[in-house]
Amino acid sequence: MFLNGKAQATTEFAVLGSLIIVAFAFLINYSEKLNRQQANLQQTFRAALSEARAANNSAVYTKVAFRRMPNISNPMEIGQLQSFSSSANVLWADGKSEDEHGVNKYQLNEAAPIVIPYRATPVNTTEVNTNSFTNDVSTSNTTVKTEDATGITTVKTLVAQDRLTASVTVSGTQYDFTHWLHPGGKYDAGEVAVARTRVRE
Repeated sequence: MFLNGKAQATTEFAVLGSLIIVAFAFLINYSEKLNRQQANLQQTFRAALSEARAANNSAVYTKVAFRRMPNISNPMEIGQLQSFSSSANVLWADGKSEDEHGVNKYQLNEAAPIVIPYRATPVNTTEVNTNSFTNDVSTSNTTVKTEDATGITTVKTLVAQDRLTASVTVSGTQYDFTHWLHPGGKYDAGEVAVARTRVRE
């Protein structure tokens, strides 16, 4: 009977421990997503404020960012792709500017922002903007096992490459982007491969 009680306690501890690990993984992913969304909002507002102050006028700034989230359950695989979008409209003027339309900029990921020229929209018309984003992902995992007198060493290496191809229509003009996954989960211009290594002894 005593052995049955120990077995039951061990089973309950294993089940409870697994549930706690799953809950922590969910909380980490959720908090990281909220943190990145808040960072994107703050960066957009600061950029709009800076543009409005420099132009002594109003500024509209839109930022769209794609990020690879951390993979908690399997660190040797790339994480889930998330997109964050925010827009800010700031007025910082003393009333002396002769430009009645202000500044309008659009930024995708870490690329330089694009200046969107003012274009009058006819009354009672609806503009339809079609944006497309395509990811091409390639990954390779390599495991090297070394045995010697001191013990066994296993080195696992992940090499990942993710190309984001975007076609964005803003105010009637189409813009094309090709960005690559960089360290930190960010996308930017320049073809690179992201590598991660884990050593077990």
